[in-house]
Amino acid sequence: MSKTEKITSLALFIIVFVIYAYCAPSTISFWDSPEFITTSNNLQASHPPGSPLYSIFCAFVLLFFPATKAAVISNLVSSFFGALTVSVVFHITYFISDKISNYPTNLISIFSGLLGALSLGFCTSFWIASTEAEVYTLSFFLLSILIYIALKWEATTSKKLEYKLQLLFTLLLGLALGVHLITLSVIIPLSILFTKKKYGLTFKTFSLSVISSTLLFFFIYSFFIQGLIKLAAKLDFLLVNSFGLFMNSGIILTLTFLVLFIGFLLVFSYKKNKFILYHTTLASVFFLIGFSSYLMPLVRSNGESLVANGTYNSHRLLDYIKGNQFGISNIPLIKGYTYNAPLNTSNPFSNIDPIYNYDTASKKYQLAHNGKFKTVNHPSEFSMFFPRLYDSKSSELYKAWIPIKGEEILYPVNDKEERFIKPTFKENLHFFFHYQVYWLNLRYLFWNFIGRQNNHHGLGYVEQGNWISGFNFIDKKLIGDKNFIPSYYKNDKTNDTYYFIPFVLGILGLFTLLKNKPYFWVTLLTFLAFGIGITLYINPPPTSLLVRERDYIFIGSFVVFSVWIGLSMNFIYSLLSKLLNKENIITLTGFILLLLAPIQMLSKGWNNHQRKQDDFAYKLAKSYLDSCPLQSILITNGDNMSFPLWYLQYVEKYRTDIRVINYDQLNLDNNINNLSKQILTSKPIKIDLKEKLYLNGIDKLVPFNEDTKQPVELDLLFAFLNNDKTKINWNGQMKNYVPSQIFKYNISNRRQIEDSLISKKYYSSTPTNQITWQLPKTFYGLNDLVVLNIIQNNFDSRKILFLDNSKKNHFVGLEKFLIKKGLVYELSGIKRNGEKLNPKIIDTKETYKILIEDSPFTNINNSAFISYENKLYSETILRQNYYFLAQALFEENQIDKAYKTLKTCENIFPNRLIPYKQYAFGIGKLYLRMGFKKEGTIICNTAISNIYNELKWITSFNPQNPIINVRHAEKKYRMLLQMLKQTETLKLNAIPKTELATFTKSFTIWKKTNWPY
Repeated sequence: MSKTEKITSLALFIIVFVIYAYCAPSTISFWDSPEFITTSNNLQASHPPGSPLYSIFCAFVLLFFPATKAAVISNLVSSFFGALTVSVVFHITYFISDKISNYPTNLISIFSGLLGALSLGFCTSFWIASTEAEVYTLSFFLLSILIYIALKWEATTSKKLEYKLQLLFTLLLGLALGVHLITLSVIIPLSILFTKKKYGLTFKTFSLSVISSTLLFFFIYSFFIQGLIKLAAKLDFLLVNSFGLFMNSGIILTLTFLVLFIGFLLVFSYKKNKFILYHTTLASVFFLIGFSSYLMPLVRSNGESLVANGTYNSHRLLDYIKGNQFGISNIPLIKGYTYNAPLNTSNPFSNIDPIYNYDTASKKYQLAHNGKFKTVNHPSEFSMFFPRLYDSKSSELYKAWIPIKGEEILYPVNDKEERFIKPTFKENLHFFFHYQVYWLNLRYLFWNFIGRQNNHHGLGYVEQGNWISGFNFIDKKLIGDKNFIPSYYKNDKTNDTYYFIPFVLGILGLFTLLKNKPYFWVTLLTFLAFGIGITLYINPPPTSLLVRERDYIFIGSFVVFSVWIGLSMNFIYSLLSKLLNKENIITLTGFILLLLAPIQMLSKGWNNHQRKQDDFAYKLAKSYLDSCPLQSILITNGDNMSFPLWYLQYVEKYRTDIRVINYDQLNLDNNINNLSKQILTSKPIKIDLKEKLYLNGIDKLVPFNEDTKQPVELDLLFAFLNNDKTKINWNGQMKNYVPSQIFKYNISNRRQIEDSLISKKYYSSTPTNQITWQLPKTFYGLNDLVVLNIIQNNFDSRKILFLDNSKKNHFVGLEKFLIKKGLVYELSGIKRNGEKLNPKIIDTKETYKILIEDSPFTNINNSAFISYENKLYSETILRQNYYFLAQALFEENQIDKAYKTLKTCENIFPNRLIPYKQYAFGIGKLYLRMGFKKEGTIICNTAISNIYNELKWITSFNPQNPIINVRHAEKKYRMLLQMLKQTETLKLNAIPKTELATFTKSFTIWKKTNWPY
């Protein structure tokens, strides 16, 4: 490595790190960032399949800083590894450029390296990942260094260096898997280098290389990663149940046997001069040392954090690595059934191996499920090769992303022949290419190297998350003509266009490698493995939790594409050198390309990566906790409404008295067991649900079978569920069931007195001696039953609250018994006196204090950048809450406070930042009711105008996702009509009737044109 290369690499690292550090948030953001900070700070397991090495490294770093700095330091860890990755990509690009060129100067390779490295560094996905606490930059640093080591190995002629690089490679590969398991797939493309060096690269050796490395991939994944853990689990079961040894004795025995066996192989191969066996064994040792970070979730399984289900033995560790919590092992790859396949009439269910769980009382593994009728069978008529349309929960979304007309199949169900429309294989491939390949993968590639409309990850709508180029004649086919686009979309800071320049350079760089087949195939296969290969493997439906519309997961392919961008320097120089003086064009070409690609990306991305002042997630989470009384129980749902709160509690030790319970995670036995423990300063929660109802392996859905139309008291319901004699035969299995859809809870005298005092604070509300409500479902989730059990056992002794995030499934049907206090709802025994009254009961004193007097959101208007999530929650949660508060204050005749509330909301969330829609329209109407005609008219008309302009935009062309956008437009149109109907009584002339009639006519024609069914 030359001195120039070293100096350039170091300077590159420093410059990029400084930029990342300047842009990094000073606290938590949404999604997994607060989870990783929390688990790292407490050295706990994160969500499956885990990233233990990342947690261990961050935990070590955080030892040197106070807890209040945990977030910013964790963000800077990502910046550090992001800058390191950029530096390594510089070396990779420099190395390949130098190898494929015969130029006397290394200046071309320097420029190639800079061009490739900076293109990665300032592509939006990598830039964001490098400024928030996530595993990705460490993962891609290790991936990049693996590629670089493989390149150096292939180029060296020293046998000694070869062996050293092999051992280093296997060690780093093991370490990399402790960050992200997907990194293992890098061995497939890198095998080309091994084949080329050892056997030469022909069609035959290339094919054998790909096949053998694919088999090696599955061998390592199945044997080293899962096979050893399976062996330990089986030994543990035998030793505990048959010999009375302690739990995890199987792991100790497996590790002991492994050490002895490896020791024997090393001694034997060394003495017998079997060098291949010796080095293979030694490489395996280095790999296992690297992978040993996965012992951490086992060792630290007794921690208090609630993110991952317990990994306290080898059985649970295996489930954890396989990602069974997310159903990864159930995803079909080669062959499967379509989403609407019925049960097989002759053999509807299959058996699996019995499921056991460790019982701490008996200190043995006890049977949780006998495995009978555990999985479903479908008729062979509905099977399909390469199934992409398989998920029954996504049936409507499949039909929205592509038109599915299918083929008719008649099949008997309950002795009656029914008609099914099975998707054709052509439609199956259509979904694969349109959604999984184009929308989930290529769109993100285009985002980073062609341009993007905004930073919304996209649901297929015209307004959100599309790639664009900057050329209107191209973009108008994707998002419509720019003349129709509302200004707040055109002026979005995340609207960045690069005019295809970085993308074209990347394609030129790939063409440059055509003369060097090994590098061509290595880079191309790596690009495919970490791009389309990921979508092939996880086979995501539109509701997938594994991709979640994230671009981060594909950054491995962006690394390779950035290398190609760098290599375009070689292509362009070789072209220009034939036309111009060679001595003058290297520097000129290099600087021009740097300006056209990475500098352009930096300058355009600068204003939407300024996240230093982005503390919205932190302040929102703090406001939720501040809304809760002492020792209360707060039921949340969703990652963004749980992880930030847990961060505040577990890291900053803020409001540790509150028990924050994620409704979505109440189907995990470890989380249910933790309810009855003291967590931090939160007292144990009373729960009497028997463990047999929620153990790992037990069905998470309990069927409804109506025994009565009368309300069932909660105490009787759980006595019923806990009784083994109250089961019914359900599809061949004896199962517990819920006998009614109406529930009742009798309120104690003490709580009735308390509620009576509370009800005097609110107009037109009275206390009740019982709560009766409906929760109609055909199957009740385990989480539903756990929430009901919490209410049954804790309502009289603790405040039970529900977080307000504009969703209602975690309310379990109790909406009419909830009092709004700040940003949460408190379950109470009071209700409105009449149905015509405003159903929402607002504690105006508490809510006014949270939203007005102590409001933390006053600086959002001055933020350098506002992320999509911040905008979404500002509109759907905060703006709505300000409206509810102002409405309640108005009804209490507190006009001044109501006006101040509306004005505060208007100032914090103006139309230019958070465009006025339906919630703002409600604010405008409230202004008018209060007598402030000017303010009300402006807001109502602006909200209507926004909806109308968006409708005109969507219907101005034929969009690329017609079904989705027709439904989306219909929803907006209905909203518009409702608003206009209400403005008639308010005497506002928002849209002339003749203009609306003309639009309605064109709207009807547009719908017919774009509706394929």
